[in-house]
Amino acid sequence: MHDETGLYYWHDGNRLVLFLTGRVRANEAFSLYQHIEPWLAEHPGSVLVADMDGTSYIDSTTIGTLIRLHKEMKRGGGAFILCNLSPPVEDIIRKTKLLGYFQVLQDEELRNLEHELFDRMPRRATTDVDSCFVLAAHNDLCQVVPEMRPRFERLMAILAREADSCLDDSPGTAPV
Repeated sequence: MHDETGLYYWHDGNRLVLFLTGRVRANEAFSLYQHIEPWLAEHPGSVLVADMDGTSYIDSTTIGTLIRLHKEMKRGGGAFILCNLSPPVEDIIRKTKLLGYFQVLQDEELRNLEHELFDRMPRRATTDVDSCFVLAAHNDLCQVVPEMRPRFERLMAILAREADSCLDDSPGTAPV
């Protein structure tokens, strides 16, 4: 589990994968939404995947943000998928009775890719500011590690197939 809070992303056309790490609370959730809102407006009917393997905690505001994203994506004809929930986050989602509300995927390839890249991602130490989840900490992974682009492109093709099946299925857990 990662101690540093951060958001990293990969986008490809109408697909966006967010990697959330650390403790994501109200300030971070607000920053997250403000950062991706323009992308959502420009990409109706898109697929948004929130990989939470490195997330150690989410608060009620973050849960509200996830619900808001889910509703907006569904209303626009797109898909919102939670992926690789860490045990603490899965427990929180389960306790709030939202596990069946969200599409949830477990994707080992995405999990392995995140772990491979995490040490190479620039991030702020938690001692720098009250909330290190600031816009300066957002990075498109392939700008940081360009040699990973082919792996992400292959992964996005896999996620696109899974997202298509999620759009056809009812909500719930769907293993990859």
